[in-house]
Amino acid sequence: MIYPPKERAKPLNSDKKRQYLAENILTARDVAAYLRLTEATICKLAASGGLPGFKIGKSWRFDRDEVLQRISAAKQNGKNAA
Repeated sequence: MIYPPKERAKPLNSDKKRQYLAENILTARDVAAYLRLTEATICKLAASGGLPGFKIGKSWRFDRDEVLQRISAAKQNGKNAA
């Protein structure tokens, strides 16, 4: 039996993908500077699950929106604890 060819999803425009990654994916250094912590502290927090991130090789990377959400959640927990 002959099946019709499957339609493929269109890939994101590589320029748009690069722009998204450049604006939204942060290094440990970027996050450390923003939070005024050391890079080592950021990496320890990420490794323990205290900060959302992912590793590429030996380097940690962070999604800006996920980091900001975690900060907002921590603020709310601090207000609820008082």
